Amino acid sequence: MTKDHVIHEENLGLPEDLLSDVVEIFKALSDPTRAQIIFLLTKDEYSVNELSEQVPVSASAVSHHLSKLRAIRLVRTRREGNQIFYSIDDFHVAALFTEALFHMDHVRQDLPDHPYPEHLQAFVEGS
Repeated sequence: MTKDHVIHEENLGLPEDLLSDVVEIFKALSDPTRAQIIFLLTKDEYSVNELSEQVPVSASAVSHHLSKLRAIRLVRTRREGNQIFYSIDDFHVAALFTEALFHMDHVRQDLPDHPYPEHLQAFVEGS
């Protein structure tokens, strides 16, 4: 059963606690190493050592970044024996990152925007 996500738009703004959490996600993704880690994790799960082979920082630094990403639920872990594997926390993380990539593709190629989904149409018309 799917759950509808309802954001209450009182005073056309976000509640402070939700705003703070959203800002925290974007702050985490603003770091190049963490963004690269998230990108890799949208493709597969990896151990710390496997990730450190793909990004230009030590395993210790990768572990530190993963700890921050895990604290805000962008990544999760799975234990297999004495090894820990990391993956994105859920589909929303992959979708958020993928949408940022699609946006940059449109900007770089100067492509027109897609038609807005029905649930965003009122937002677009109001701006």
